[in-house]
Order: sequence, then structure tokens, then C-alpha cells
Amino acid sequence: MIICIKYCDKIIINNNQEDKLLKVAWITDTASGCKIGAHEDLFVVPMGVILNDKHYQDQEELSVEEFYRLLQQYGDGAKTTQPNFQALHEIYEQIEKLGYTHVIAIHPSSELTGSYQNSLRASQDASLISAVIDSRIGSYPMKAMIDKGMALLEDGYSFNEVVEKLKAYTEDTVLFLQPKNLSQMKKSGRVSKTQSFMAGLLNIQLILQFEEGKIYPVEKVRTKKKVIEAMKRCIEDRLRTAQPKEICVVYAGDRNEADIYIEWLKENYPDIHITDEILVPVAGVHLGYGTVGIGWINA
Repeated sequence: MIICIKYCDKIIINNNQEDKLLKVAWITDTASGCKIGAHEDLFVVPMGVILNDKHYQDQEELSVEEFYRLLQQYGDGAKTTQPNFQALHEIYEQIEKLGYTHVIAIHPSSELTGSYQNSLRASQDASLISAVIDSRIGSYPMKAMIDKGMALLEDGYSFNEVVEKLKAYTEDTVLFLQPKNLSQMKKSGRVSKTQSFMAGLLNIQLILQFEEGKIYPVEKVRTKKKVIEAMKRCIEDRLRTAQPKEICVVYAGDRNEADIYIEWLKENYPDIHITDEILVPVAGVHLGYGTVGIGWINA
């Protein structure tokens, strides 16, 4: 058996020359919003959240609804933990034992968590033909990447074709966020101390956007009404040059503001399917209860 390693940006492919029957497994973690056990070929590794000094495994020990009830009480000082190397190594071993020949792993931005790096290391110990992808994002757009990849396989695309399309999707994801707890973001390093301090001092509200795998402020406004209008402007600007098939509004526990955006999107973009879902707990920890986000893939 000859193994060669090919690097393409942040994709690694272990390409085996043997002609095997294709059987593809998928790996992700709960930062994608994918549900554990939702699909027989999808292996979802739980991330951890720490609330009131107690550690919980996302989805396994704490439902999303239970998490947000606790976050309202213990949001300040909450933390997250990533899937460690051993947990991912065991997943790759399990996949091999189940007879899979190929695996595609998609993880949240490597700028924010070490899940991608741990998965990459674990894949190198396996004899599977594997592609480990840094999505450079999280939440709904990452989940949509997985859904699209699975659909492409079902439509008859080859393993390599699916990997190349997923690689392209990492350049086409969009996620705007309207955080509610800037002090928590400061503690976690997701926004600079200066930005957080000024926002608290001047009652400024931020709109954030993923770019190159990192989170950057794109708007700073003073009132709730203005932040909603600013978020709408951000969406309108991006949709002038893109026409996604689906847009998702994500919300951290409280969907009151999410409903404002859902109604507005449905009214102004009737040709786009508008959906909504609760924000993944690991993002809720850093962004705060009541956060709203809007995301899609330009494909």
C-alpha cells in the first residue's frame, strides 16, 4: 500500500492507490449545529461547555434548550472546550472498524479552535483516504457545507470532486453576528479589550463578520434600532452580488429579534428560502444570550 500526502491550502488528502469500493464517512463537531445520530454516515464529536464551574458535553449531557436556560444565569465566565486529539483519534478508529474507506472531516475555523489541527493529526494515524477541511467559519454555514457535500456524493460526484467543491465553499460562506455579551467576548479573546471597553462605555453595539476565519467588527452603532438597521444594510450589501438558495437566521436562546430579521428577509427576498435555528452552544458562550446571526453559502 502506497500512501502519499497532498496538501491543498488547509485540506489534506491521504490518497491510497488501491481500488476500493467507496464508502464515505463524515466527521464534524457540535460547533456545526449537526445533531449527534442524525445520519448514519455522520460522526459528530461533542464540544464542551463550562457553566458555573461545571463541565458539560454538548448534546450528550446538556440539550441546547437546557444550555440556554443555564447561560442566562451563568453566562459571565462561561467557557468552552474543544474535542481533544484522543476523542478524534477514537472516532477515526471507529470509522475504520465500521468498514469505511474514505472520510471527509469539516471543522470550525482553526483561528478560533484547535479542532481542525487535532482532527488532522488523528487522520494521519488512520489508513483511510481522508480529507480534513478547515471551514474557516462555524454554525449554520459549516452545517450547510456538510449538507451540500453529502448531497453531491448522493448525486454521483466523486470523492475528489466533492472535496474540491467543499474547498471552494470555504471561500463563499457568510456569517454576520449581533453579539449580546461583549465582556464575555473580551474574556474569550474573540474581540479586543479596547473594542469591548469602548462598547460598554459608550453603549455601542457591534455587528461582527467572519473574514479569513477570524471575526471582525463591521459596524458600531448606539441603539438597538440602529443595530437592526445596520445589520439589514450589511445583508443587503452582500446580497447585491450573491443569490444564495437559503439563508438561516440563528438565535441564542431568545428569538424575538430573530423574528424581526426572518420577517424582513421573507418580505424582501421571496425567492430565497429563509430558515432559522438555535445558535450552537459553543458560540452562545462567547457571544451571549440573545445574540442573533445571519448566514449562508453563496452557492
